[in-house]
Amino acid sequence: MNPMSSARSTPTDRESASEVAKAAEVVEVVEVVEAVEVVEPVHRRTPGRPRSERASRAIIRAALELLQEGVSVDALSVEAVAARAGVSKATLYRRWPNKEAVLLEALESLVEPQSRVEGGDVRQDVTMVVEELCRWVAESRSARLLPRLMSAPTLYGHYVRLVVDPRIAAVREVLAGGVRRGALADHSDVDTLSTALVGAVLSRVVLGDAAPEAPPGERAARIVDHVLAGHLIEDGASDGRD
Repeated sequence: MNPMSSARSTPTDRESASEVAKAAEVVEVVEVVEAVEVVEPVHRRTPGRPRSERASRAIIRAALELLQEGVSVDALSVEAVAARAGVSKATLYRRWPNKEAVLLEALESLVEPQSRVEGGDVRQDVTMVVEELCRWVAESRSARLLPRLMSAPTLYGHYVRLVVDPRIAAVREVLAGGVRRGALADHSDVDTLSTALVGAVLSRVVLGDAAPEAPPGERAARIVDHVLAGHLIEDGASDGRD
């Protein structure tokens, strides 16, 4: 037997090698196709999303602006909101079923984190929180919504829960800390004091008082001194001393 004949590839060997090569090519093609199928849908969805979000934000902003400018809830119309937002009524109705639904979501955009105080001098801490509230009333357009929403119970309740209650809670937390540390008298009713402090600040908004307002820091100090009189231990007014 010719020794070289054993090294030659047979037809069967060549067919097997060819099949392996073809299989490898198929695997490469499948991997490429799978990669394209994963990436392509994500790429197709991207262009439409920013436009949708921009339209929603414009509608929310338009609804709030109209209320802040003095339009009542009853007088506010879907047509006016859509026109201010620069969108069609159909665009608005694709997102919300009615005017109230728009306003409910618009109010949620007004939520703000409340500052926390460390728990030092209780009078200073309360004054700091009340001053922040006075500044919000004086400078924030969202505070002007309070009297406009009082004629719409559902919207008003939503606004109070989202915007007003957290501010009352911030005052209550400082007062409760003062009671625990013995800086406020034991008889001090934290809930009543919190309501009195916040109510004194918000009364100008609700009543529409147009008189010139003192700077937030000065007004806050005056309110705190009046409301906490007889409750601060360091005043000597709550322990029976003259």
